[in-house]
Amino acid sequence: MPFATTRATLSRQWALLRQLPSRSPGTTSAELVWRLRDVGFHVSKRTVERDLNELSLIFPLERNDKSIPFGWHWSASALGELRGNFDLQGYLRSDSLQARQDEGIELHAWVSDALARQLREAPLTPDMHLTPLEQGHRLRATVSDCGSLRWWVLGQGDGVVVEQPQCLREEIGRILSTAAARYQD
Repeated sequence: MPFATTRATLSRQWALLRQLPSRSPGTTSAELVWRLRDVGFHVSKRTVERDLNELSLIFPLERNDKSIPFGWHWSASALGELRGNFDLQGYLRSDSLQARQDEGIELHAWVSDALARQLREAPLTPDMHLTPLEQGHRLRATVSDCGSLRWWVLGQGDGVVVEQPQCLREEIGRILSTAAARYQD
């Protein structure tokens, strides 16, 4: 899948997550189509339904099956920072990705120039290092090996490529391959 298409898909899905309410009965797929149009994404109801089903595998989303049409909303157990408008800078400054002392993994990744600029303003961790490359930057940081890390990596689209640890690289690769396959019609 071309990088531009992947970026557009991730941007649309990010916008979709922002439109979801924090409690039941939720918002219907049809209403979400209109909300997405209001923010510049023109997609079908079926695309929104596919996105919601896929996003619910990664994020704590729930579908209210009590009446038709179904309503989608954040799970009651969802973290507060995932609901509503997401504050990237605040999230990156929080300790969500930072490893506790004597814990964590050393993340090595290629990051785009744009993401490197963001990370310079809001480092992932105090020990984060960015090394300029001919194209992009090399990122090294000790981070918690948690769902928040995977969520952050997947949310960057083609702006980050995990290099190490190998098991994380393979996991992210599998998730992205499965997602890309679902978009092939």
